[in-house]
Amino acid sequence: MKSYTPRLNTFLYALVFACGCGGTFGQVLEPNRQATSSDYVDKLPAEKKSAMVVIIGDKGSGTGFFAKIKDNVFLITNMHVISGQTSIKAKTMDGTDVPITGIYGARDADIALLKLAEVPKAYFETEASVNTTNKTGDPILIPGNSLGGGTILQTEGKIVALGPVKIEHDAPTFHGNSGSPILNAVSWKVLGVDTESITVSLSDKSDTASAQNSSSQIKSSVRLFGYRLDSVSQWEAIEWGRFAQQSKRLEDANAYVTAVHSVLKHDLNGWKKHPSVNSAMTGLKEHVNRPRISATEITAKVETVVLNFRNALKKIEADAADSSRTCYGYISLRYQDLGDYARTMREFLDADKIR
Repeated sequence: MKSYTPRLNTFLYALVFACGCGGTFGQVLEPNRQATSSDYVDKLPAEKKSAMVVIIGDKGSGTGFFAKIKDNVFLITNMHVISGQTSIKAKTMDGTDVPITGIYGARDADIALLKLAEVPKAYFETEASVNTTNKTGDPILIPGNSLGGGTILQTEGKIVALGPVKIEHDAPTFHGNSGSPILNAVSWKVLGVDTESITVSLSDKSDTASAQNSSSQIKSSVRLFGYRLDSVSQWEAIEWGRFAQQSKRLEDANAYVTAVHSVLKHDLNGWKKHPSVNSAMTGLKEHVNRPRISATEITAKVETVVLNFRNALKKIEADAADSSRTCYGYISLRYQDLGDYARTMREFLDADKIR
């Protein structure tokens, strides 16, 4: 049994007796006036509105849109919109169900092409070369199912930056906008698929100083990104059963890593959500509270719990490293990030060992 420093032991003892829980930061919308018609955007041409689709699953909702890629028209959305769902339904703006006959996924991006039983009457064209026909500051429009309300809201913005795979923009988007098209507001061609937001971390002093400088190009505490459609190097056919199994395995691993992170940040409610992590921490608390328990016995129990966490994180790292060979591209992309996350926590535990 390997030993850990008193700092880590003291930290875990505090967790055992913690009665509070961690919290999260969030924003509360507090309208201070009645909205008027001038507050809302309706710039999408009428013939293009029928190309928008609401996607509804048993575990969440998102956005999709009809678009032509080369010579075929697909229903396009994010892979993460369909991942983890037992079933999905797609409906056009007139309430018509969209029959889906197959799925293709990007090997190197969070984009799904859903095959259609028939070609829809309305669809978008896609931009063949985003970086040669668009530039920073160009106006865009993102229509989508914001906050899963089941309606398509149109949000204006501009291109903030272009990369080889992604587009950064500043059009405010929400959960439910995943899968929305990022449209050039002049040509109405699709540049990419709205995908993710990243909260800016200013834990580094030099980053903080740069952010406070008026010349900083990081203008917001949240950065918004989409994947470029023209940058996908390979599409792969997705078999739903296999994809569902891989998604479940990934989500289970993510839930474990998140629960261990909750332990490290004293978030009692967080680790209670995971059965095995909750069992380990509950067992540790019961062990510590036994009458006439010795310090040596407590130390041994703490070390066992930490070692089990460490070994499980190491296994997730190994699975992530192997995912490029065994999993679909989208699953592998997410596994790589999760493996990095697991390694960071495992290295924290390793660094506390007495050497």
